[in-house]
Amino acid sequence: MKRVELVTGLLAWATFAAASVIAAPVLEVQNSLVIPPHTVNGVKISELSGLAWDQDEQLLYAISDKGAIFHFTLDIQGNRLKAVKAVYAANLTDKEGERIKKGRRDSEGLTLLNANNGKAGDSQLVIAFEGIPRLIRFTPPGKAIKNISLPAVLDNKHAYQHGNDSLESVTFHPRYGFMTAPEMPLKGEPRTLHTLYSTKGQHWSFTAYPAKNSGISALEALPDGNLLVMERAWSGLFNPLVVSLRYLDFQQCSKDQACTLQDLQVLSSHLLVDNYEGLTHIQGNQYLMVGDDGNEDFLPTTLTLFTLELGK
Repeated sequence: MKRVELVTGLLAWATFAAASVIAAPVLEVQNSLVIPPHTVNGVKISELSGLAWDQDEQLLYAISDKGAIFHFTLDIQGNRLKAVKAVYAANLTDKEGERIKKGRRDSEGLTLLNANNGKAGDSQLVIAFEGIPRLIRFTPPGKAIKNISLPAVLDNKHAYQHGNDSLESVTFHPRYGFMTAPEMPLKGEPRTLHTLYSTKGQHWSFTAYPAKNSGISALEALPDGNLLVMERAWSGLFNPLVVSLRYLDFQQCSKDQACTLQDLQVLSSHLLVDNYEGLTHIQGNQYLMVGDDGNEDFLPTTLTLFTLELGK
């Protein structure tokens, strides 16, 4: 090999290697604000488990484990979350306007339709429920519109490990439609192998974050067509709570849809009280995640702003 060919080859390799480094997503936590415990329209702000940002309405929607919807306005300056204000709250209702019955109101995951199309007044919420697993479309004020058909494997409540291990997450992907996942693998599946399902019939599997009882608590489709996965692991008072934010690149999945995830941020501490359960894309490289206070006055409801730089 001639010297010039060798040098050219080395330069090409160095350029490729540099591009590979640049392409890796980078997540940085910016700041957090605590929402003080209080009630809005008679509904207590607590146990927030899902978030979704409405770009058209400039509103942050949040749902609670107790079947309530909240609307917040945000003040973000630069990469700092400066203020959060609750402007609406209501209990979720069925199609007839009656509050969803106890035992069926465990709302956990949240995503939006028509929230960034430049039209006001046409947004719809899609909420994932535990207990009796369902995906249901709602109006922003919280009235049910219509159920969304689940993949057959998820439609049987007896297929889940436990009623509290079913659907905690949902997101809408422009190619794959609605995507959701059991918090913990279904019965008969390895306990450390998670599977994502789409309402268009696809599925993808990956190994859980290596912490005991690491379950999927939130999903967010990303501007680059890939997926942000939040997992949370809790295995008792003497073990740390572990929250992991992970990146799924669909192009890196095998033909049988086995995927390898990249860990972007891992929060692990015996003293960690921000039990993060929901996340959403705000704008540009900005995202929010929310912590569930467990309906305990001594625990905070925390909103955390982070940035995610996606590779190009």
